[in-house]
Amino acid sequence: MKKVFSLILLVLVFQLVHCEIFSFPVDNPRVSASFGEFRGTGNRGPHFHMGMDFSTGLRSGVPIYAVERGWLVRIEVDEDDIYGYVVVLEHENGYRTVYAHLSNFSPKVQPIVDSIKQEFGNTRVVVKFPEREVWFEKREVVGFSGTTGEAPVPHAHLEVRDKREEYSYNPSKFLNLPKPTDQNIVLEKIKIGDNVYDFYEGGVYTYSGLFPQLSLKAYSRGFNNTLGLNRISLFLEDSEIYRLSFEEISWQEFTNVWAVYDKASVSEAYRFELWYKLFPEGSSSIVKVNRFPDVGRFPDYAKYRVVLEDVWGMKREFSFYLRRR
Repeated sequence: MKKVFSLILLVLVFQLVHCEIFSFPVDNPRVSASFGEFRGTGNRGPHFHMGMDFSTGLRSGVPIYAVERGWLVRIEVDEDDIYGYVVVLEHENGYRTVYAHLSNFSPKVQPIVDSIKQEFGNTRVVVKFPEREVWFEKREVVGFSGTTGEAPVPHAHLEVRDKREEYSYNPSKFLNLPKPTDQNIVLEKIKIGDNVYDFYEGGVYTYSGLFPQLSLKAYSRGFNNTLGLNRISLFLEDSEIYRLSFEEISWQEFTNVWAVYDKASVSEAYRFELWYKLFPEGSSSIVKVNRFPDVGRFPDYAKYRVVLEDVWGMKREFSFYLRRR
């Protein structure tokens, strides 16, 4: 009995350590972009969205807060790079948080930034600070919302990284996100090979080859925004055969988007379409389940279903049939 109790206690401690709750980087938080979304713009080419965005009501100059007490690691002063003006903090729990696209910095560091710009103009400059020298308290202002970098509109961009900044983690794991009243998950279209179809529940679609090259145009809705999904699972009858899960992304995979997203995906100011690829083509750590090799030649006719999950934990299931030509 003591061993069982000790094991339960260890599990609880592990969960507390790895699910630490941060505060929000803005007042009245409303998610406007989710972790892992496809981005087709920027000077680094197509890439994953490595953080979570929060609305600032399309306003620049809105205070952005430290989500936890920590010390200043560095600032980045660059109007043209993908991230623009950046603040990086490190926290006692070993994580680092990144605040990007700022218009201005905290009064603690703005004088440094002003002198840098006076001397170097628009040249990219990164300033690193000694460990534990410049501290920010939880909810202290680190900067102000803006559109530096590739941001089309002012917002707060938050990332959670490991200490070495080799991985970015889904911020939804660290935040108690408020749920929107318009929360919903939509499966709009399916794509099989080069053929695109409107999705309808229980529909029958055809494919050719050993397996269906299936992609989904799907998204979640929240706070009047179209957002990427957290998890997508594909089932053949009752067996899960493929799963994408946006829990963390290695920075070595920053541009490895085509292993996860179909080439039909678009992310522009006025057009946003995420097509999730549900068949193996290339490798990615976001692919958590791949049983295509076990299945081999897929059935000539079978029922499939997909389970889609959003950043707030809502799940929706959709079913359809695939028939080989």
